Parts: sequence; C-alpha cells; structure tokens
Amino acid sequence: MPPYISIGGYSDPPRIPYFSIEADCGELVALVGGPGSGKSNLIKSIAGIRAAGSGSIRIMGARPASMRAREKTVFIFQNSNFAPDLPVRNQLERRIALIRGVAAGTVKREVAGWCEKMELTEAAGESPKQMNRSQLQMLSLAPLALANPSVAVLDEPLANLSSLRVSSALSIIITLLEKASVLVLVQNNSPLVKRADRVVNLP
Repeated sequence: MPPYISIGGYSDPPRIPYFSIEADCGELVALVGGPGSGKSNLIKSIAGIRAAGSGSIRIMGARPASMRAREKTVFIFQNSNFAPDLPVRNQLERRIALIRGVAAGTVKREVAGWCEKMELTEAAGESPKQMNRSQLQMLSLAPLALANPSVAVLDEPLANLSSLRVSSALSIIITLLEKASVLVLVQNNSPLVKRADRVVNLP
C-alpha cells in the first residue's frame, strides 16, 4: 500500500528549492517554517488548487485534484475556507457529507451535536462574516471529528483559536491518529510541534 501522504521533489523557488516527505497512518508530522517560508503555497499544492513548480504529490497514491484524494482528505487552511454569506452549519453539513459519501441531511444531527458540545450552536447558524476568527477556526475543525478522513493537512490549525479552545482542538487532532495520517504546517512555537512524531524544518 502506498504512503498516505507522499511528496517527492516538490519545489517552489525561491522559498522551497527541494522538498520530499512521506507520512503514513498514525503519524503526526509537523512541517515548521516561519512567515514567508512557503507553507501556504505548499498546502495549496497538496490540495490541488495550485500547481507545484516540480515534483510529485500523492494522497493515498492519487493525485491531489483527483476525486479519490478529495474523498479521503480534510484540508484546514489558516484562514477558514467558508463561503462568506452562507450559514456555517450548512456548509459543514455539505463538506462532511461529501467526504463520507452520504446525503447532507444524514449528518445534520451529528453536526448539531458537535456544535453544541463545542458551545458553538448559535455561532454555527451565522454566516462567517458575523463570527470572530476563533469561532471560525474551531468550526473549521468539525470535519476532522465527523468526516472520518484518512488524511488531514492543516495549516496553522491552532493559530486563530482563543486559549480556551486550544486544548479541545489538540484533542480532536490527536484522536485522528487512530486511523489517519496528519500533516501540520506550523511555526516553531505551536503546541503541535511537541506532540508531533516527526518535526521537519522547511528548507
């Protein structure tokens, strides 16, 4: 079976001249780099929304933009990727249902229950422009808990969270390792660096 995540010879000059890594189920790998190190471009390339300069990227053996890769993977971007004018709860239902391959209506109760557990029921009914960054970031983590992904690629997933929410977010990410591979792109002071199985400094 191929690695869950495989990046070979990726380049994004001048930030990242050459980069390769593999990660498998149960591994939390932290890619560490400061502002301007190329982390955001790298996650966009892994997500298939930006072409890599060179090299290959595979998720479960599939190209990033393929349906197989998208069905298996949750991406969390540093600035949450919610449509600005739709209730976040509805967007989460659709996103989670797509990854699980079911109708959106079948996950409504689970999404509502998770939002209640996170004390975000009222916020989830609002559009993103009516919410603060901590609420948006926490809600963006719902697919990690509810969509059963095989791969999670996260760009600074704790950066916008209030201090009260960081421990909840860490628990969600660590629990994923029971059945998934997790790649996090972070700065060196992130709590995820201490929890990672491997820490790799971006060149």
